[in-house]
Parts: sequence; C-alpha cells; structure tokens
Amino acid sequence: MATLARQFDAPGVEELNDARWRFTRALLRTLTLKDRMIYPRLRLHADPEARAAAERFDTSTTVDYARFAAHTKRFPPDTVVRDWRAYAVAVRLRTAELEDRMDREERELFPWLDNAPKVAPISFAQGTNWAADAWRVRTLLGKDSVDDRAT
Repeated sequence: MATLARQFDAPGVEELNDARWRFTRALLRTLTLKDRMIYPRLRLHADPEARAAAERFDTSTTVDYARFAAHTKRFPPDTVVRDWRAYAVAVRLRTAELEDRMDREERELFPWLDNAPKVAPISFAQGTNWAADAWRVRTLLGKDSVDDRAT
C-alpha cells in the first residue's frame, strides 16, 4: 500500500482494490495470530513487565484496528478515485503508524517471548474475532457480491 500511495496518479480501481484486500487480509491474519499465540504466552510470563506489555499491546490493537476500520469506511473506492491525493496521504499516515507499531513490538513485546511459557494457541472461540470485519471490507472493495455471500 505504501508503494501505491507514493504514486502521483491513482492506479486502476481493480489493482487498488486487490492491494487493499491483500493488506487487509494480512493485517487480520496477523492480529489473529498475535491474539491466539503471542498474548496468551506473555500473559503467563513470570515477569510482570512482560504481562503488562502484552496487555498494553493487546489493548492498543483494538484502538489501532478501529482507526483502520474508520479509514476504510472513509475511503470507499469511489472516494479514492475522486480524491486520490487525500487517500494517498491517509495511507502514508496509516503506514507510518503501522511501521511505528511494528518497531515497538520488536523492541518491547517480542523479546519477552524468548523465555515465555510454551502454551497451545487459544481457540478461535476465545479472543477477538478479527476476521468478522473482513466481509465488510470485501464487500466495500467489490470482492464479493451480495449473491456470492448468500451461497
């Protein structure tokens, strides 16, 4: 997305929507993996700082995703085509936020995993259902028609 957002002119709608969907899918998979495999291990860590880091990042994930969801709602495909430059600026801002978060995770969260207890991933029935919003995004981007979801 960052590469596309650096282009002066908007890419084609299909190319852009494909890139937006790939980004969304990767984001939702990452959130699910952290929710099921990272945070549970760190919540059982012997060091209270590790437990606090897990809670801090878990809590901020909800806020960060709400910002992402608002971004997708603010920029449906027709708005992106009509106002490419505003969208590109917004993508660059969201990308900078995401890069900052990934850097902080590398420094403040992931190092605790080295001596965290080994536990089985929690079930999908527990935690946040990150994939629930995928249908909204897919529909917004024209990836599914209403008829496709009914079958």
